[in-house]
Amino acid sequence: MTNRGIGDHKRNDRARANVLQQNISGGIPRLINDDSAFLSFICCFTAMEALGGFLAPAEGNGARFKAFVKGYFPNPYPANVDELWKARNAIVHGFSPGPFGLTHHNSTAHLKRIPDGRLVLNAEDFYAALVFAAKQYFDALATDSALQTSLVERVNDNKTGFLVVVATRVS
Repeated sequence: MTNRGIGDHKRNDRARANVLQQNISGGIPRLINDDSAFLSFICCFTAMEALGGFLAPAEGNGARFKAFVKGYFPNPYPANVDELWKARNAIVHGFSPGPFGLTHHNSTAHLKRIPDGRLVLNAEDFYAALVFAAKQYFDALATDSALQTSLVERVNDNKTGFLVVVATRVS
């Protein structure tokens, strides 16, 4: 196993952010299928939280998640930020869709209410919104020194920083 990507401490902080961007664009789409679409939602929500952590590392989880959605996601996601946060908690902590109905390969149902009142998220459309938001963030990061400072703060925090993958040998 090689020591590459996020855990390579020789890389600079921007390069580590690029790895996250590559994981979002390359890893999540592979999960959008009949067997693992739910896992794609878990990855999308945790990517949103990670990006929010880069945006506002001093804030609590909910505040930075919501700041990222409000600042970078297209409409109508910001108007649904409280429901999205509830869904994040339900998915990450309870393996449940919470206040949403989840589907995939069903764009016509995306962001529509079903009879029980839940809002539907379609995996492909939700992922596309995440890609859009991540691009907006990374484009802003390239020129915004305050965002760059926040990124460095988050990446270098030993408690909440960035995923580190290292080569190991089990004997």
